[in-house]
Amino acid sequence: MSMVECYLCGKGFVTTGPKVCPTCMKRLDKLYFEARDYIRDNPRLRLNVRELADALSADPRDVQTLVDLGRLELEGECSEEHESISEKEKLLREFEKHLKESRSKRSSRVKYAAEKYGKETKEDQ
Repeated sequence: MSMVECYLCGKGFVTTGPKVCPTCMKRLDKLYFEARDYIRDNPRLRLNVRELADALSADPRDVQTLVDLGRLELEGECSEEHESISEKEKLLREFEKHLKESRSKRSSRVKYAAEKYGKETKEDQ
């Protein structure tokens, strides 16, 4: 367990979990239920953090903290998640391409060494 500073109020406390103190967490729990009910009662609305905070007369930092903790998922955050997924897919394709290139370079070095020293490679057997 380590001593951390609360993300919202700055008070020091001991935790192994989120960086939100118990006092602020109680406030966030209450806000979560209000937000959940508001979103459920207004299903056609596509809200971002600021719009939901204004509708609930809450601090936008509290709503953003709920999103960061994974307790709420709002429209604005969904599109960012899709962007990050496509970015991850792009990085994955580049990594796979790099692996294929490095494998082909390695196999050509193995063949060269085998020819030079007269040894059979696994492909020759």
